[in-house]
Amino acid sequence: MKKITILLLFLVLTVGNAQQREQTIKGIISDGVSPIQAVNISVSGTDIGTTSDKNGGYEIKAQPSDVLEFSYVGMHTIKIIVEDVTTRLNIKLYPKFEKLDEVVVRVSKRKTQRDLAIDYAIDKSIVNTSFGYISREATAYRIGVIDGSELNNAAVDILSAIAGKLPGMRIRSYQNPRTQFTERALFMGAGGSLPAVFEVDGILYADLIPTWLDINNIERIGVLPGLQATWRFGFIAAGGVVFVNTKNGAHGAKEEGGLPYDRAKLRNNVFDEDVLGATSLLQANPIYLRELHSATTISEAENVYKQNRLKYENSPYFFIDSYAFFMEKAHHKFAKEIADKAIKKAEPNPMLLKAWVYYFEAHGELIAANEIYEKIFILRPSYIQSYRDLAKSYREVGNFKKSASMYARYQYLRDKEFLTVADSAHINTIIERESDNLVALEGDKVLDGSNSFKRVEKFTEFDGTRLVFEWNDSEAEFDLQFVNPQKRFHNWEHTTLANADRIFDEKTNGYSTQEFLMDGSLTGKWQVNVKYQGNKRLGPSYLKATIYHNYGRTSQRKEVKVFRLGLKNVNQKLFELFNSSSISSN
Repeated sequence: MKKITILLLFLVLTVGNAQQREQTIKGIISDGVSPIQAVNISVSGTDIGTTSDKNGGYEIKAQPSDVLEFSYVGMHTIKIIVEDVTTRLNIKLYPKFEKLDEVVVRVSKRKTQRDLAIDYAIDKSIVNTSFGYISREATAYRIGVIDGSELNNAAVDILSAIAGKLPGMRIRSYQNPRTQFTERALFMGAGGSLPAVFEVDGILYADLIPTWLDINNIERIGVLPGLQATWRFGFIAAGGVVFVNTKNGAHGAKEEGGLPYDRAKLRNNVFDEDVLGATSLLQANPIYLRELHSATTISEAENVYKQNRLKYENSPYFFIDSYAFFMEKAHHKFAKEIADKAIKKAEPNPMLLKAWVYYFEAHGELIAANEIYEKIFILRPSYIQSYRDLAKSYREVGNFKKSASMYARYQYLRDKEFLTVADSAHINTIIERESDNLVALEGDKVLDGSNSFKRVEKFTEFDGTRLVFEWNDSEAEFDLQFVNPQKRFHNWEHTTLANADRIFDEKTNGYSTQEFLMDGSLTGKWQVNVKYQGNKRLGPSYLKATIYHNYGRTSQRKEVKVFRLGLKNVNQKLFELFNSSSISSN
């Protein structure tokens, strides 16, 4: 308890100090072609503001965690959370209307019932109800969603299985006025006087709780509070409605043969092989990298580095890229000399430290990586990513108890609300999956060699290939493209225009990672591409891809790849792998 108290005090002091640091932020605002004058730039919730000049330039002072708003008539307003490393933001504004096939339409992220039905199999925020599909991400009202894998399979009944899974849900006894019997029921909210009713696969049970349901057969549960529920069902649902989707029910649109829709088979998405490979990308690299790759011997490459060192001494990317080059050439000693001297300059900057740590992990320098993750944790103790990264790093250096402790510490701080983390934050699923994986595969080591824990082959609803992407710059915008063996592709968009809510959630909760799960339904060669769109600064971004093979099994193994993203608006090939057809993101 003493250690926890000290940590909490440290968190308060560190976060408080971060908020007191005022920093100057500069940049250029354009529409992608020309600068825009008279754009309003303001610090949300304050009277601090300015406007862009005739060259689109602006300058404003703000503190970490402030929200900058960029607004202009006829353009989408952009909101960006200021971080400890934010000094330059070059903003591209987009018009509120787009012209498609001679028809002017408003940009909309609204999904139809058909879209939701197709997405049901891969989007665990969607629930099927008697009045249609509803999504936690798309509805204007509050709905809680519980995936079947999160339920306690050993629970006595469905009430015990879901109790406590969402805030405000409690089980208590009450006298049913219609039956006059005292029954157990589910209540929502501290002051709720009426119990929730249940709907199972579209059938409403007003006076009966489906305690007969097999917990293992539950696919998904949606919880709709009373106020919203009465709009659909009337007063009978004043206590809320619990929607239960079972695995036997007809949920989600199906392809021929009864399989869920493969997102990579949608219309008009045939991959046309228009992608740049490593050779073409090399020509777009900075001069110093092209010169290094042109060297015919390691000695010549060393001389190229030494000749450029003074010229680029103020560029942290020169040293990062040079280190990566010499490590790839197996000239480890020289590469480590570069890192030892250069990394000290990067230590105050967590964004640069992440680029370094990605390459350390890719080249097996796990102890050095762990030391950097500890430094990043101190710099960013309120970022969720800091807890996840340090826990994962402790595991990789063999300190399984510290890894488990870090996961537990994060959960404790979250439960006590010392860390305010939205339930919808995508990284929560990643942390839970990795924590479960640690316990399942390394449980005996976590518990000091106790034999009470046996390793298991399969411990979750998923086993297969798991891809985890991380990026060092939270402002990095890009599209990941997954091309299946049938040459159909699926894009995951990480841009302000396409996915502004997701990026704002990342900045609010402090994370920059995304996982993709690949099952084994269709074997063959997959290709992963990226289209980089910039990071609102002038430097590159660094993307790390961790490929977990046989995830969740005792034969689980991983490989780490790091990519320098600098060339914009072209599709670049990252890597190929052999596995399955269905890709889902969480």
